[in-house]
Amino acid sequence: MVVVLDYNKLVDPDCDLYQYIDDAFGNKPGALGACFVSNVPGFPELREKCLRYGSQLAALSQSELDSMVDLESCYMFGWSHGKEIMNGKADFAKGSFYFNPLHDVPASEDPEFAAKFVEYGRPNIWPPSLPQMKHDLMELGQLIIKVGKLVALHCDKYISKKHPDLPPNFLQSMIEQSMIPKSRLLHYFPISKEDAEPTPDGSMDSWCGLHIDHSVLTGLTSAMYNDESDPSFPQVDTSNKDIQDALKDAGLYIKDKDEKFTQVKIPKEYLAFQIGEAAQVASKEALLATPHLVRGAAYPNMSRNTLALFMQPNVDQELMPGYTFHDFTKDIMARHYEQ
Repeated sequence: MVVVLDYNKLVDPDCDLYQYIDDAFGNKPGALGACFVSNVPGFPELREKCLRYGSQLAALSQSELDSMVDLESCYMFGWSHGKEIMNGKADFAKGSFYFNPLHDVPASEDPEFAAKFVEYGRPNIWPPSLPQMKHDLMELGQLIIKVGKLVALHCDKYISKKHPDLPPNFLQSMIEQSMIPKSRLLHYFPISKEDAEPTPDGSMDSWCGLHIDHSVLTGLTSAMYNDESDPSFPQVDTSNKDIQDALKDAGLYIKDKDEKFTQVKIPKEYLAFQIGEAAQVASKEALLATPHLVRGAAYPNMSRNTLALFMQPNVDQELMPGYTFHDFTKDIMARHYEQ
């Protein structure tokens, strides 16, 4: 079961949420490395507006989509489709739209920052034909970061009891000071019934492969399922039994410390947060980052839209003495290529 934190308790710095944090993020059997946050003011309405952009974006002309592809950032800004590798081949199951939710243009005192760190330092790219999209997505991203900082504050209080030698409020400070958070609006294209089934080796990752986030904290909305056959992209009728059956086994799965997968269904009015591997390193493993995947759902013309926000520290932020986030990401890439 996923731990639920009430926003009204999160905003109280004196509220004791130690047991909630331990059950959600602690390095122990059964912890999923995730929590839900309820009662976030303004979130349900923003989610409703923003997730529709996933389908609208994917339906744009190829020429407009191509104009938002940023090769120089290794596809880490703007539109990306078929550029990532999943299970050894190009991933055409989903399209991604990446943007910095705080800074529309790079915010760095170093004029060479964008050249040195292309995946973080490029300007955002927005579709001309969706003029309201920038405002809405930036607003949602900033709200998620605001709530994420509150979650991080209570994680810091938890860590201080586990490791009193660590600086107070250091996770919250990493998020507060970071100029390089990254939002990812995800559009999962309709798939066939065969593609939605587990592979012969038992893999369920038909929409997104098994991975661990490298952020300090990842904010995540619940999924919105849309009907791609209608140009207005209405949400599917979840009272339809066939659609209920298609969605029954679909969505996010998290693997805990005991190697057990748990299906996680985020209520649409809740925000979800997952601990990233950077926080696991920085907390001396008091917090546990968990692998997760997304299993597909097959129903004619049904797509899935969601948004993830990766609250990652600045590249020069030390996770441990003498070990920066940039060092950490280089180690991740080295591990990736070794595999």
